[in-house]
Amino acid sequence: MIPRQLVLRNFLSYRQATLPFAGLHLACICGANGAGKSSLLEAIAWALWGQSRASREDDVIYYGEMEAQVTFEFSVQGQTYRVVRLRRREQHTVLELQIQTAAGYTSLTGRSLRATQEKIIQILRLDYNTFVNSAYLRQGRADEFMAKRPSERKQLLASLLGLDQYETLAEAARDRARDYKAQISVLEQHLQTLENQLSQEPTLRAQQAALNQQIQQQRQQLEQSQQRLQEQRATYHVHQLQQRDYKHLQQQRDTLGTTIAHLEQQCEKLRQEQAAITDLEARAPLLEAAASQWQSLKTAEAQLQQCFSDYQRLRQERDRHQQSLNQQRQDLLRTLHGLESQQQFLQEQCQQLEKLLKQENQIVAALEQLQRSRAHLQAQEELQQKVFPLLQAKQRLELEQQQQEQRLRSRREELQQLWRHLHQQVERQPTLQEAVTLITAQIETLEKQRIYQDHVREKGLERRRFLEQLQARQQEYERQINQLEQRLELLNQPGAICPLCQRPLDAQHHQAVLQRNAAEKEELLNQLWVIREQLAVTEREIQVLRREYLTVGYEISQLTQLFEQRGQLQQQLQSTQDLEPQLDRLAGEIEQIEQQLANGPQETLGELEAIEAELARLNYDEKNLAIARGQVEKWRWAEAKEQELRQAQRQYRQIQQQLPALMAQQEELQRQLNALETTSPLAQNLATIDQKLAALAYDPERHAQIQAQLVALEADYEAYQTLQRGRSRQPQLRQDLQNLEETLQQQREQLQRITDKLAPLEDTARATTRLAADLNQRQQELLQQQQILETYLAHYGKLTAELEQLHRLTQEYEQGQQTLAHLRHQYRLYCELAQAFGKNGIPAMLIETVLPHLEAETNHILGRLTNHQLHVQFITQRSRRIGADTKPIETLDILIADCQGTRPYESYSGGEAFRINFALRLALARLLAQRSGSDVQFLIIDEGFGTQDAQGCERLIAALNAIAPEFHCILAITHVPALKEAFQTRIEVTKTAGASQLSIIT
Repeated sequence: MIPRQLVLRNFLSYRQATLPFAGLHLACICGANGAGKSSLLEAIAWALWGQSRASREDDVIYYGEMEAQVTFEFSVQGQTYRVVRLRRREQHTVLELQIQTAAGYTSLTGRSLRATQEKIIQILRLDYNTFVNSAYLRQGRADEFMAKRPSERKQLLASLLGLDQYETLAEAARDRARDYKAQISVLEQHLQTLENQLSQEPTLRAQQAALNQQIQQQRQQLEQSQQRLQEQRATYHVHQLQQRDYKHLQQQRDTLGTTIAHLEQQCEKLRQEQAAITDLEARAPLLEAAASQWQSLKTAEAQLQQCFSDYQRLRQERDRHQQSLNQQRQDLLRTLHGLESQQQFLQEQCQQLEKLLKQENQIVAALEQLQRSRAHLQAQEELQQKVFPLLQAKQRLELEQQQQEQRLRSRREELQQLWRHLHQQVERQPTLQEAVTLITAQIETLEKQRIYQDHVREKGLERRRFLEQLQARQQEYERQINQLEQRLELLNQPGAICPLCQRPLDAQHHQAVLQRNAAEKEELLNQLWVIREQLAVTEREIQVLRREYLTVGYEISQLTQLFEQRGQLQQQLQSTQDLEPQLDRLAGEIEQIEQQLANGPQETLGELEAIEAELARLNYDEKNLAIARGQVEKWRWAEAKEQELRQAQRQYRQIQQQLPALMAQQEELQRQLNALETTSPLAQNLATIDQKLAALAYDPERHAQIQAQLVALEADYEAYQTLQRGRSRQPQLRQDLQNLEETLQQQREQLQRITDKLAPLEDTARATTRLAADLNQRQQELLQQQQILETYLAHYGKLTAELEQLHRLTQEYEQGQQTLAHLRHQYRLYCELAQAFGKNGIPAMLIETVLPHLEAETNHILGRLTNHQLHVQFITQRSRRIGADTKPIETLDILIADCQGTRPYESYSGGEAFRINFALRLALARLLAQRSGSDVQFLIIDEGFGTQDAQGCERLIAALNAIAPEFHCILAITHVPALKEAFQTRIEVTKTAGASQLSIIT
């Protein structure tokens, strides 16, 4: 990946910024702490992967803005791409991917944010974790690898190398192995259950034969019972026809009885109606007089009803006018009361305003005092504006004096420490010579051990090849044994044929073929056992050779370190001879610094005295300013009171203008109220209606009396109407009664004839009932016999189904045995895979392969940074201190050696520790970039240079210049002024008005 351009808008501390990478090869990003240097690089990570140091997604948006956007253009394999990531506050993130073509940029954005992100990772062949551990050395994480314990260090290296996938594979293999083990357990239990069920087959077949005999006997008995039942059903059918005639006659008899009763009721009803008409004829004069009186009263009641309708209409009209009059009266009274309330409110408000108007003189005096206090406050603030720059200048000069003195003291301590260090090196010359002699003897011994290790390795490879040959032979024997087993299984089946000529075998040849195949199988099994014993012995030999190889390897692993220590010691001996002039130069520089500290800074002394004299002349005191501000606050109430006074005067004048108009409105409403009761149209209409009601002369009591008399005569009038109708129907009633009596006589005669026919059929009906009972009993017996037969058949079917189920279970049992063998094979396979993918399997081998490259690259870079004064070594195994177990312990120790020998990492100074961490991180970054397959030509180094002295900074710059040809662009972030001058190209980052800005200086 080669960066082309970075554009930021409202991202973190940047409002608007553009960083073109054209011409930037080795550059530094410099600026004060918090200016926004790291934010430029965070923008690249956020644009490509959506990752940043912000805890929430909205935190990347500039404060006060609603959205942030970063556009990053880069090239991969000669093709230019552009990524635009936009984040809106409290909303979603928008991600666009574009590719440059001849017509401009074309979109490659996916359907979703995740799809677009996956495309970016595919193009870069680099995810975020690999980026921050390879191309981006982030701030504060330089010692992340060295600070961890050996076990954590090895785990982190495995994670950086992407070996976590093997742990995932191992866990998946263990899961599959557990699954297969569980399936094996379940299948074994299931097969045991099937075996128990198959043992019941002989018992079930015996039960089936006995039950079949019982079914045949029961069928014969059932056929005999059905024949007897058929004969009884024919006899019963004849009697049933006779009983049907008997019931038909009974129904006719019952129908005639009902008809006769109905005719008798109709005759009785006609006789009663004739009697009633006779009674009414006796009361005919009285009924005629009552009917005449009822007619006259009905006429009078109709006239009164007409008057009542007019009366009701006038009363409703009067009530409606009276309601309207009352409504108008209420409206006028409500308006009048509102005006009175308003007048009262205005009068009360006038009284309150008069109290405030009496305070006018007091408020005017307070305003004058407020103006004088403000004038005094303004004078004090002007004096403060003159004094404040002088105080700032004084503080700045004093701070510069302290910083200058602190720099001189720090420089003196550094020079004194360096002088003591060089003096100790000069005194260590005899010790170094003795150490060189001792290390040379150790190297000769370890060289002999290396030759022995090569011999052990060759022996192990030879045994490994022999083991592979044995395994191949074992697999061939197992395959031949399986073929023989299949051939024997075919020969054991009925009608077996010869496996060679494909012809049927007779008994003699069949036995001979079986014996020959069995003998071949036995011989193969014996050979297989021999192979397995040889495999076990060979594996034990390989284990012994492996332990011996590891033991010797651990011993000779110190050989490289000894070579380097001898070279370092020889170099130290050579360098100590040139240290005397350097010691004299350091002593002179220390004496010069002590003189400067004793005399103090002379440049700023005159300027400080002039500032103090000017401050004394101005005679500024913060207390006077505070008192002036207190007086202003004390009289500030007068402004508010003045506004209230002016508003009160306006309101008072308005109220005095409103009061006469309100009184005039009240007098007009009172006049309208008096006129409403006397001369209004509603009052006149009410008087007219009252006159109409008096002229109508309607009497409600007389109307009610007539209605009561009509109710009393209602019964006699209805009787009179009935008498009139009876007189007209008298002849018809006599004719109807005569006809009914004739019909009744005919029905009685027919009933007698039917009764005579029923007498001889009663015996037949009783015999039919007895036959029905016997037939029902026979049917019940037949039904019981059928149920017994069905029970036998159901049990027989159940036994047949169970035998069929046992047949299926036999097939299932055979298939289960085959499945069990397959599951056991798979279980062993996944157990071996879990062990191979485990931490002591393939990942350990890969780490063992990678560590020599990492160690060599780290020492190569560290040699450039320290002039070959420091050296690191990775130790992956160490022997146990206690116990009988001689197997080495897996670890990842890092040994660091300098001219004084091997020391712990914590004992090195900050500058030395940074150079070690920088070399290790840079070597790890290059290794990760090579393993990921990505062409990372972009390196970012964030902070860490502040711990280096001048010589360390020079070596860092030299190391960066040395690796610069391998990268297209290297950016280093620093705030050290002396270091940034060493770069020909600088990106200056400043922060003004709350926003970061950048400029490129070449």
